[in-house]
Amino acid sequence: MENAVKKEKKPFKGVKIWDFLNKIPAGTMFVPLVISAIITTICIHCGLGESLWSYLGNPMKDLFGSTGQMLLIGLMLFCTGTTITGRDFIEVGKRGIWIILARLIPAYIICALVFVFAGVNGFAGIDAITLVCCLTSANAALYMGIIQPYGDDSDKGTFPIMLIFSMPLVPFIFLSCFGSGEGNVLTSVLQIISLLIPFFLGVLLGNLDHKIRDVFKGGNAIILPFLGFQFGSTIDLVNAFQGDVILAALLLVVIYWAVTLIIPFIVDRFILKRPGYASVGSCSLAGVALSIPAMVATYNFGGVTGAEAAKNATAILAFVLFITNILAPFFTKWTMNNYFKHNHDDAIRVFSRSHPELLEAVYDENGNYRTHHHFHDIYSKIFHIKSHKKDASNVEEKKDVDVTKVEETKPQINVDVKQTNNDNVIHEENINLEEKGGNNDENK
Repeated sequence: MENAVKKEKKPFKGVKIWDFLNKIPAGTMFVPLVISAIITTICIHCGLGESLWSYLGNPMKDLFGSTGQMLLIGLMLFCTGTTITGRDFIEVGKRGIWIILARLIPAYIICALVFVFAGVNGFAGIDAITLVCCLTSANAALYMGIIQPYGDDSDKGTFPIMLIFSMPLVPFIFLSCFGSGEGNVLTSVLQIISLLIPFFLGVLLGNLDHKIRDVFKGGNAIILPFLGFQFGSTIDLVNAFQGDVILAALLLVVIYWAVTLIIPFIVDRFILKRPGYASVGSCSLAGVALSIPAMVATYNFGGVTGAEAAKNATAILAFVLFITNILAPFFTKWTMNNYFKHNHDDAIRVFSRSHPELLEAVYDENGNYRTHHHFHDIYSKIFHIKSHKKDASNVEEKKDVDVTKVEETKPQINVDVKQTNNDNVIHEENINLEEKGGNNDENK
């Protein structure tokens, strides 16, 4: 009865929505995007003619609709800037910058060639704007999660620089070279400055006051769900699931991996003499890439507006985002398993100082590769191994049972001890009285 009462009094632990979103790669942005796209599609095809957010008006229109994208992008640039320190630039210079350049230089060269020879409409249903948004992007947050078991300071220092290059700023500047805004050249320059100011303001304040950095370092996590809703408000799923859009998305996934994997992996593995996890772990699309088409929607590219050319950009990029974010952790795992299996001596050289516990988990005492190894908790987080969760829950249940048993037995032990102590005291008092009585009799 007492146990039943205790269970009823347990506090409500919540639905754990955030935990569910974090179990899905890029889920904090992708799930709201899908929900918003479903709501928007229903509203459009049920006679409303527009998204629910536009119909309700402000603040819902700017908070969940496409009209508020630039405000949130500016906030994201500011929050990103507050996390940048001088040491980050030093650490990334040792190694990470070469991997970033190995993927960005070929990407921008290919995009420039497409603009020159194919125009803004691109090829095979992939317009040039969507191609730029895709090939120049890397999910820095997922990269940090994937490389956690293997990364050192140089790898971690790559994160903010990768984040900077994945922000809309650099692709926007590139696209501005091939198109013109509504106004003159001054308007385009001011637009670029408008993007630079929030970022560098964040860098300045974050380095002047570390408390500001601590406050805003989690800002992107708050902004991403709202950006997801805003991106989803531009997607009509009826049009998005057309055959040509899906085929264009699948083709773009192949192109993306060819550009972001082949050359960076060669540089990482054979020039920098590293295992290759950094290059493979960065081959996933960042959610903010979906915001760039909206920034150039009013631009004119050879008589075609950005909105006309990139009308399917959000839907195509959403497909690419989902596929690459799901498979990037598995690609990294397969790459590292193959590396550890065939490169024992090199693994000792690379990880003996930074991650000796990793070597102990991968190799046995004779230096042989363990075929079945589940090292580091990061795998249970990325791949959601159910057996780990069951074991953890069983352990917690056993702990609860043991605690209740101890609590039940403790009072009995205390009572017995007290009783025995009292009995001893009484017994000792009786002995003393008898001794005193005997002494008195002798004295008498």
